[in-house]
Amino acid sequence: MNFTLLFTLIVSAILRLYNNTAVALWHDEAFSALYIKYSWGEMIHRIILDVHPPLYYFLLRIWNYIFGWGLFSLRSFSILFGILTVWAGYKLVYYSFKDKRMALLAALLLAINPFQIQYSLEARMYTLGTFLALYSSYLLAKALETNKTKNWIWYGILVSACMYTHYYLIFTIIAQALYLSHYIIKNRLINFQKQGILVKAAWSYILSIILYLPWIKPLLIQITRVQQSYWIPPMDKWAIPGTIWKMTFGGQGINHTTLIIATLVTLFILLYYILKTSGIAKWHIFYGLTIPFVGALLLSLKTAIYLDRYFVFASLYLAILLSITMQNIGAKKLKTLLVMLLVFISLFAFFKNWKDMDVKNLFFERSENRKPGMAAAAEYLNSSATKNDKIVVGSSFIFFTFKYYNHTGVAPLLYSTGSLETIPHFSGTAILTNDDLILNYDGFEKNQIVWLLWTTGFGGNKPNVPGNWTLISNQSFADTPGFKGEIFVTSYQIK
Repeated sequence: MNFTLLFTLIVSAILRLYNNTAVALWHDEAFSALYIKYSWGEMIHRIILDVHPPLYYFLLRIWNYIFGWGLFSLRSFSILFGILTVWAGYKLVYYSFKDKRMALLAALLLAINPFQIQYSLEARMYTLGTFLALYSSYLLAKALETNKTKNWIWYGILVSACMYTHYYLIFTIIAQALYLSHYIIKNRLINFQKQGILVKAAWSYILSIILYLPWIKPLLIQITRVQQSYWIPPMDKWAIPGTIWKMTFGGQGINHTTLIIATLVTLFILLYYILKTSGIAKWHIFYGLTIPFVGALLLSLKTAIYLDRYFVFASLYLAILLSITMQNIGAKKLKTLLVMLLVFISLFAFFKNWKDMDVKNLFFERSENRKPGMAAAAEYLNSSATKNDKIVVGSSFIFFTFKYYNHTGVAPLLYSTGSLETIPHFSGTAILTNDDLILNYDGFEKNQIVWLLWTTGFGGNKPNVPGNWTLISNQSFADTPGFKGEIFVTSYQIK
């Protein structure tokens, strides 16, 4: 392996391991952790009750058999695929443009991209998806050039794997199909008919559809569920500028003036890329970046599906496009300066994002997190509650995270104003039962200790408690990022 590429992969690993467990597991990650503790049959049933495809959970469960259920283990699976994404980016660019320096720069920009790093730190399917997106793009480029049957077969398998990983990857698949069409038309249809490329490409997509057939019925069920109750807010005029900024520098938001400037700079870079980059392969990267925006915009005219984090797949192609654009700059000193500037800004943004989250640097300071969230709240409960106590959780958005950290021996109850059928699916009904809910406090006994766990995050607040509950103590634990609010552990004695 090229030494520079190896060094880049090591850098990507270090940045993704940095503070990896400093932020507590949160609601979405808790789904990943809890799904894999069911039996295989029950796990599949509950995945169907959710809104995501199953491949990530299957692979994470196998990972769990080998490396355990700890937070580092869960997140290290994402780190592994985050690193493999960097490698896949190198493969795609080197094969498509036959330029090692360009490919190494692409790998570097992927390695240090704060947005890519951010989602390498979550026990979710995002980095599995980023790897599959880039490696399937590489296989497509290879299949078009060699027309070898095995490359088309593997491409078809990875297309299906993409659809089994995250539904937003359909935009990446459409982008690839559009590039395939562009490639064929550009190189004259009749020649490709003679070579059999059209036939092999068609069979590749047919293979991917055949492999996906077992999930068609669950997909239709999930679509119906989403249409009945949805949570993503409508887009506004700052949605795309905000996404462009996050795709490049990560973070939780920036002022509007900066967003306008960043958007204009991005449009200029796109124009420069189109005008200065030679070869048909440039459209592969261009479509990979732009089609997800077009698709999300069009579908959002009917149902809001636009969400920043789902553009983690499109951001791959933005990083690659930047590397190609800078490599095309003729003035060597200017090129070097711009590369160094982008690397510096990316690393600065990486550390600034951590600073903004107010999590101390665990590599250099032996101290507790400033905002430990559920990790500390659950630790407090684990050391304070007894098996005869009751634990009531005031919000589903911390119910599952507490279940992950809970070692009290007491099964927590989720406070609810209605039965399971009245709770929207995005609150976690896929891994809830009516036995998990508490609608009133009638069954509680006199002198019993009740621990109330509640949060100000996710729009939450403190549930009402009966008048005969006497307050004993109240502890708060700040969480991060800011939308997670504070977690409170309040204890009462029933009089």
